[in-house]
Amino acid sequence: MIRKFIQNILFYLKKNKYTFAPVFIIGCGRSGTTILGETLSKHSKIKYLNERRDLWHKHYPEFNIWESKTNNPKLIAKECDVSAKRNLNLRKLFFKLQVLNSSKILLEKLPINSFRLRFLEKSFPEAKYIYLTRNGLEVSKSIEKKIEKKKWLTGSKFELLVQHYKEEFSDKSNLSKAMLEWKLSISESDNFFRKLDTNKFIHLSYEDLVEHTESSLIKVFKFLQLETNNNFLETISKNINRRNKKISNTDDENLSFIGGELLKQSINNTYSPF
Repeated sequence: MIRKFIQNILFYLKKNKYTFAPVFIIGCGRSGTTILGETLSKHSKIKYLNERRDLWHKHYPEFNIWESKTNNPKLIAKECDVSAKRNLNLRKLFFKLQVLNSSKILLEKLPINSFRLRFLEKSFPEAKYIYLTRNGLEVSKSIEKKIEKKKWLTGSKFELLVQHYKEEFSDKSNLSKAMLEWKLSISESDNFFRKLDTNKFIHLSYEDLVEHTESSLIKVFKFLQLETNNNFLETISKNINRRNKKISNTDDENLSFIGGELLKQSINNTYSPF
């Protein structure tokens, strides 16, 4: 209680010196969003929130799709799902974290936000986005391993994904489930970013991030309007490298059907929302 009281005092003393600047990293889980977020967080002007589901669930408990006890769990969230009172408290919480850390930017990474972009835009109209995409086969293989360890499709998540899918979903293999999540995630993101002001987001592929790391990070920091130097970029670039081999093709017709044209583009590293 004393700590919270002190934090509130500090926030009110400092908040007028800062402008709320939320930035969301958007990308399907296992696309490289974690390493990107952790790398960017090395900058002294960034306060990073790494999958702080608890902050969201505190104000929007229906967003907790990973626990079976959640009432009326919600995968997709749009403008109509924004509650003025709850949103005010959520914004204040995020801004408070930015101010107490004396940061210019509040950077947040939560993969499920790919399904809640309209909600984010309404809730945080000043927000900017870093949109990261990756080869859908590589993502699916990585998600498959998490599913096998029973650490991914818990609660009602899978049922909600199937409900949102527009085609018949008959193959219930873990790899197909993983591909389904990737396809729905990138489809939601693609639809959103194709209509968004290009000044509000930057897109990069995982392939470019790991193969042209410094130049990719320079673009991101320029987008964020944060100063860097060669030593800093060289140091943080060492953290980024490919940890799994490339996957360039598949003979699985079902995976190709689920992934569609977006899968082909991601494999060839030709996908772009522009």
